[in-house]
Amino acid sequence: MALRHARQNPQSLAFDSLSQDWTFVQLDRDVAAVAAALSKLREARPKLVGIHCGNLYWHWVFILSLASLGLASASLPESSNPSFLRDAQLLGPDVVLSLGGLSLQDLQVLEVNEAWLSRVRETDPQPIDVVIDCDAICRYAIAAGTDAERRPLAMTYRQAEMAIMHMIFQEQIMGGVITATPHVLSTIGVISLTGFIVGCSALCGGSPLNFVSHTDIGILIARRIPTVAVVTPGHLAHIIEVLPPGMQPLETLKLIVTGGKLSRTLRDKTLAKLTRRVTAAYGTDEAGAIALGDAATFEDDQTVGTALPWVTLQIVDAQGKKLATGEEGVVRIRSTGLLDGYADIQEKQSRHFAEGWFYPGDRGLLDAGQRLHITGRVDDLVSLGGDKFDLGVVDDIARNMLGQRELGSFLSLDEAGRERLNIALASDKGFNADHLAQALRAFYPTLPPVCVMTVDHIPWSLDGRVDRERLSRAFQRSETSAH
Repeated sequence: MALRHARQNPQSLAFDSLSQDWTFVQLDRDVAAVAAALSKLREARPKLVGIHCGNLYWHWVFILSLASLGLASASLPESSNPSFLRDAQLLGPDVVLSLGGLSLQDLQVLEVNEAWLSRVRETDPQPIDVVIDCDAICRYAIAAGTDAERRPLAMTYRQAEMAIMHMIFQEQIMGGVITATPHVLSTIGVISLTGFIVGCSALCGGSPLNFVSHTDIGILIARRIPTVAVVTPGHLAHIIEVLPPGMQPLETLKLIVTGGKLSRTLRDKTLAKLTRRVTAAYGTDEAGAIALGDAATFEDDQTVGTALPWVTLQIVDAQGKKLATGEEGVVRIRSTGLLDGYADIQEKQSRHFAEGWFYPGDRGLLDAGQRLHITGRVDDLVSLGGDKFDLGVVDDIARNMLGQRELGSFLSLDEAGRERLNIALASDKGFNADHLAQALRAFYPTLPPVCVMTVDHIPWSLDGRVDRERLSRAFQRSETSAH
């Protein structure tokens, strides 16, 4: 689909960075050449080829080349750190295609370099006649946002096509398209299934993908090129912080905020300083987008939007009985964009997939206008900066380190509107903050800074869990009275 556009619009832009750009004709030629050079891989019949490549242009060339050969791919983290080893072990690639800098004992690595790519580009590749099974797996990734335990997901060619069509069509549903082919900027990496579909949708729709580091996003936005940016609340808060004083909202920018709750504080700053076009998107890797809404119309932090036309959304009680409008319960969905389940377990073994329904793990309600409000979780999983963390695990690590039971973690909003992680201790004993931070980061390397405070007591719910809502409300009251 992407290369069809390449052949019809060869000189149009496919990828853009602050220092270099690539046209669709370059993409078409490079994919054809690399696919031909890697065609021998098909003889080994690998179930999965991992991609380890920090150069995002070549990363996408590898993705499209492997797809052209009918081979499933998965993107791996750049560095050989614990997260790389954890993801590689969970996905289990038969071979890893690496653009250098990777040495592993337990995985077969096919290393290429810039010189190899230059030689491949000089060849005149012969067309490859590959019959693609539309129900074969084309892409693997890890779902890290629904459960505390990371699970591998598998997407077929048919499902990828459906997801791409949905993403392109949902833009028409929301309306307000800036231009027919705006640039697309995503802070959600291609490692995730959502980031992969965002990139595919851009290329299939003929929109250039922008490659910039998080620190350079402000520079890109300042160019005032029509752009649709897919951001998490954490990345959005960073963008707002680096905007120049007196910045006026841009008519050339549309934001899609996903991967966490968009607070009213951050929403209002965005509308005042960055753009009036802000779409909130509630979804998961397993189902794609579930609900969308115009964030400017939201009256509270809990509203996430209205279910998309291909989604059936229900609020049910613990026994699966559908609840009436306005009643709070467990969110579940059916959708033509829903995957079949996790790749490593049977459907009946997962609490998230049951009898054709998918349970994201959220609690919520539907109002009279059928807008979805997310009120909390059925577990202790939270989203911070686009990553997911289990507050129950955070509590257990802190209890082991500090040797006390009376503590609990909870979220609060900072002045920028970002959610912050706090740990409340019902103790006057001293503690070593550095040792606690080391223990937490050993388990969660991307955990943001944690604020530790002392309280009179820790509230507990009737089922024996920390009442995080009461802790959060008490902290908010204390912050308000302090000001």
